[in-house]
Amino acid sequence: MSGAILLEIDGRTATITMNRPTVRNALTGTGVLEGLLSALDTLRDDPDLSVLVLTGAGSAFSAGGNLKDMRASEDIFEGSARQIAESYRTSILRLMRTVASLDLVTIASINGPAIGGGCDLALLCDLRLASSLARFGQPVVDLGLVPGDGGAWILPRIVGWQRAAELIFTGRIIDAHEALAMGLVLEVVEADQLTDRTGVLASTIAKKPPNALRLTKRLLRHARTADFDAFLDMTAAFQAISHHSEEHRQAITSRSETPF
Repeated sequence: MSGAILLEIDGRTATITMNRPTVRNALTGTGVLEGLLSALDTLRDDPDLSVLVLTGAGSAFSAGGNLKDMRASEDIFEGSARQIAESYRTSILRLMRTVASLDLVTIASINGPAIGGGCDLALLCDLRLASSLARFGQPVVDLGLVPGDGGAWILPRIVGWQRAAELIFTGRIIDAHEALAMGLVLEVVEADQLTDRTGVLASTIAKKPPNALRLTKRLLRHARTADFDAFLDMTAAFQAISHHSEEHRQAITSRSETPF
C-alpha cells in the first residue's frame, strides 16, 4: 500500500485514510487516486469484511482535483477529446464506479472540506458523518468544466433536483450544518468526536449477519435504477438465498430465545 493511503482493519471493518494532508488529500497527481483503487481492489471481495470507512488525514477530507497539478500539466490541454475522455474513464471515473459498486457498506467520515471530486466520493458512500469543520461544494463550473466525477448524477438523488442545480450552477460552498439540513449528511458532530462516532456506527453495522448485509446493500444499489417489478423479482431471489443461509438459521434460533 502506498504512503498516500493508510489501511486499517478491525474485525469486519476496514478504514481507508487518504494521507496527503499537505495537498488536502487531492485525488489527482498525489498517488491518492491510485492508492484508493489498489486498496479497494484488495478489499472489495474479502468475505471477512462488512463495512468500509473512508476518511482523510489532516484538515481536509479531499479537495478533489489537484489545481496545482492541473496548472503544471500540459497534458490537460493536449490530446484529442477522445483521449481526454478515456483518461477520465480509466482514472477518476473508475474510482467512482468502484465505490458505487461495492457490496460493503460504505461510511464517509468527513473530517473537513470535501470539494469537487472529493465531494462526489463522499456522496457515493452509503452513509456520511461530518465534522462541524466539514465543507461541501461543486465549484468546477468556475474552472470552465462540468461536474466530471459523477456529482451531477448523485447529488440530485440526495438533495433533490432544484437544490442540486443551485449548488452546481453557483459553485457555492456549504457548511456541515447546511449539509445536514438538506440531507446531504446523516449527522454532524464536533471534530474531536468524529472518529468515535464513526467507529460506533461502523461497529453496529459490522455486527449484522454479513451475507444478508451484502445482499441488502446490493438491493439498495439496484433500487436506484431498476423498475419496481424487476426490483421485486430481485428481492424474492435474494430472500430465497438468505432463507437457505446458515446465518439465517442461527439468527432464528437466537431470536426464539431472545425475542425483539
